[in-house]
Amino acid sequence: MNTTKLKNTVIEQKILLVILALGVYLSFRSGYFLTFQNITNIFLAVSFEGMVAIGMALLIIVGEIDLSVGSIMAFGATMAILFQPYGIVVGIAAGLMGGAAVGLMNGVLVTKLRLPSIAVTLGTMVLFKGVVFAFTKEHTLTGTNESFTAISQTELFNIPVPVYLFIGLAVLFGIILQRSSFGRNIFAVGGNATASGFFGIKVDRVKILCFVLLGLLSGLAGVMLAGKLNIASGNIGQYSNVLVITAVLLGGISLEGGEGRIIMAIEGILLLGVMNNAMVIMKISPFVQEIIRGLLLILIIIIDAINIERKKYL
Repeated sequence: MNTTKLKNTVIEQKILLVILALGVYLSFRSGYFLTFQNITNIFLAVSFEGMVAIGMALLIIVGEIDLSVGSIMAFGATMAILFQPYGIVVGIAAGLMGGAAVGLMNGVLVTKLRLPSIAVTLGTMVLFKGVVFAFTKEHTLTGTNESFTAISQTELFNIPVPVYLFIGLAVLFGIILQRSSFGRNIFAVGGNATASGFFGIKVDRVKILCFVLLGLLSGLAGVMLAGKLNIASGNIGQYSNVLVITAVLLGGISLEGGEGRIIMAIEGILLLGVMNNAMVIMKISPFVQEIIRGLLLILIIIIDAINIERKKYL
């Protein structure tokens, strides 16, 4: 491998290399880090927001963004808990349909009224947080169907179901994005929506579908959290929008749109998971952890803005 290829490989796999380097460091700091239980815990911790990050990657690549994903997660969890007395399938369906409905609402408002997605989803974030508090009367709703917890607490080979679901969805949407006509349309619309329209691509339809898929995945994450905890609360997903957007941008997907891969979002969310695990191991204060995450997001946005500006002159 020549120097140029090696350099390109390092650049492409920089997040994975950071994860490995951090893992090596932590393995010396704590004998617990590389245990099967801890690795499983890291994957379980990121699996819920990881599902959302998959949808967020699609939406950012198509040139939009959604700040309401945390509220959609809480709404999906609430619907699941409210309807699970009628059966596990009914509870799951209610959470998924609730999430997809909010995604559809966001997509229609953005595309048909030509409103900026950051403003629309900021509004729906507040709106559905209020809806959740109205349903729960600002209390925690506890599920009455104990069998409902099986959707998240069941383990196969000592690995919880949400981890398998997260990995399966990452593979599925990775293939869809790279190998399907829908995936090609996402890249085209994100790269140049006006030109895509001239070439016959239904720009609004592509964007709405991306919003719906993100809503669906956010609802699913809420359902799985409800199954894990057997509760619904307005506090579910409280900081998930920041975490998910940070993960996607950290993975290298630009706010400019038009390029990226699902694996980049997965690497971003895994790096955040390892970092969170590291801060716990090193006994860093939760308040300091929040400061670090905030500074990280600001730094990523600055770097992304610089890269976008630089591309204009290439």
